[in-house]
Amino acid sequence: MPFANLVKICLSRTSLLLLITILGQTVLMSFAWGLIGEILLVDVLALPDNIAGLINIYPTELTLIVTLISTTLAMITSLFFTYAVEKALWHHLSGSITLFKLRTAIALSTQTWVWRQKFLTLSALVCAVYAAFALLHSSWTTLLLPTSISWPVGMYGTELDLGSTAFENQLRTDLNNMQANGAQEPGFETISALTLGNGLTAVDIQGVPASMFSFNGVSYYQSTGGILPAIEEYSGSSNPPGSAVGLAFSGGKVPVNTSFEWGHLRGGLLGNSRSYNVTQQGVTANVTCQPIDSSQNSFTAIPSAVAQGPNITFLTWDAVANCSGNLNSELYFTAGNMSGQMDNATDGFLPVVVCPSPSSTTFNPSKFSVFMSGWYKYSFLPTIVCEVVPYLTTVDILYYDGLIFVDPYGTSPGLTSSPSFPLSQYIATVMAYQAKSNQAMTKNSIGDFLTVYGNNNVSAMYNELEDYWRGITEFASTQLRSGYSASGVPSNMTRSTSGIMNILTYGWQSKAYTYIFLLVVFTLIWGTTVFAAGYGLMQEQDHASDPSFKLSDPIYLIMATFGGRLESELCEGDRKKVDDITVRFEDVPDKAGSVISKRLVPEPLPKTA
Repeated sequence: MPFANLVKICLSRTSLLLLITILGQTVLMSFAWGLIGEILLVDVLALPDNIAGLINIYPTELTLIVTLISTTLAMITSLFFTYAVEKALWHHLSGSITLFKLRTAIALSTQTWVWRQKFLTLSALVCAVYAAFALLHSSWTTLLLPTSISWPVGMYGTELDLGSTAFENQLRTDLNNMQANGAQEPGFETISALTLGNGLTAVDIQGVPASMFSFNGVSYYQSTGGILPAIEEYSGSSNPPGSAVGLAFSGGKVPVNTSFEWGHLRGGLLGNSRSYNVTQQGVTANVTCQPIDSSQNSFTAIPSAVAQGPNITFLTWDAVANCSGNLNSELYFTAGNMSGQMDNATDGFLPVVVCPSPSSTTFNPSKFSVFMSGWYKYSFLPTIVCEVVPYLTTVDILYYDGLIFVDPYGTSPGLTSSPSFPLSQYIATVMAYQAKSNQAMTKNSIGDFLTVYGNNNVSAMYNELEDYWRGITEFASTQLRSGYSASGVPSNMTRSTSGIMNILTYGWQSKAYTYIFLLVVFTLIWGTTVFAAGYGLMQEQDHASDPSFKLSDPIYLIMATFGGRLESELCEGDRKKVDDITVRFEDVPDKAGSVISKRLVPEPLPKTA
């Protein structure tokens, strides 16, 4: 295009407006394309916490603001499109045209639709543009309105591996070391009530809501699962443990070694709430309780009076368990009346012995037994044997709303292994210590628990005891893991952890089909606008458009139709062939020769020879 013609076009008012139309529509659509592209590229586009907080407080106001902005952008987009199409059609309709094409031109400029099977392609084009405009406002609203999204952020880290050879050797050394054993007793005394608590909360009682258990400032749902918190905000106590680590640990800060894969996303976002799903190593046990098999095992408790007061006798009980030839015994102390008898209605004795002895060379780390028998008011509990099979697990842990949820039965097949000898030895030692701690002079904590919840149903009572011993297995493992993690974990004792942090916030999340659909809508409108405006600019160099006649105004069209002798063609013609009538716009001059209007006249048929 010659430079003089370009200058001429640019100097005309219509051409300038068409250039502004192209530029304005391109700017608007570039914003839409950029936002869609960013969402599709990053998958999640989250708003800053301060804005997300305001949205959470004022959701109705946000919807109103976004609706007003969307309406404004839709009106501007429509204005650019209408102006470009109107100017393009003015030049296109300067020659001969069928009535149907005139109808489609009017439909495009007024954003309506027409359909005729004969002109399928043209009809489809008009309907596509109409559909795009019908969806324009909702498309802008869908694009601009932030919604509640769950933003997944990958995470990884390390934790103490209770199954590692290095830890096994260290624990074996500590358990065999007399100084370590001496330091272990205060730790056991401190956590005794916690061990009992976790055992009881692990029990699933029919009709009773599940309980929460707290250890070291960390809250667990029912039981610890043998895991250690892998999330800083769930790590519990911030007090330094001092020298009380390892087997002597009774509480204190335990470091967390977890990092997040923010990638190209903004790090440090808190959101409205967060939850975590982490794959970790846990410890649990399969426990089966059943009446004693007298042909293989035996369990006796023999009392002897050791002291006698004015109205009381102190008794020493020697509880002996024989498990397939392996013996173990525990001493218990109770109080009775002057004759050495305990009251069957108010007093109870429930001896418990772990067999084989955890310190015995015959102890089996894969399976050991817990012997129990109820006396006096606990006589509803017969002599039973609970077989404990501890194992390491790989489980998915949910951290949510300040609680840690561990499903003790959610372990996948192939993700379990038997614990090492010292780990099982430690668990059995905790069970034996806790069993003795439960027995007071005239009552037993577990016996009282069974009296309240399970003494009328033997099957339910067995299930509760199975859950109880499983809960103690899990707590002992968590306590042990905490103690050996409190001062840092050597690299040869670690295993990897992985998971997802889900941040609930406001923003945009990639939904490919939705945003690709919006991309098509915006691109169709932009392409039609630019094509029409470009065509109008090209035609302006030959002859300027007449702003006095507006194709989209129905009054102008009515006047042009009746002023152009077209009524005779419409009345006499076949209705099906009306759309095929060829017409053209003709200038209507005044007396001075100036064009004052247009009229729509039929195109004369070509003369036949």
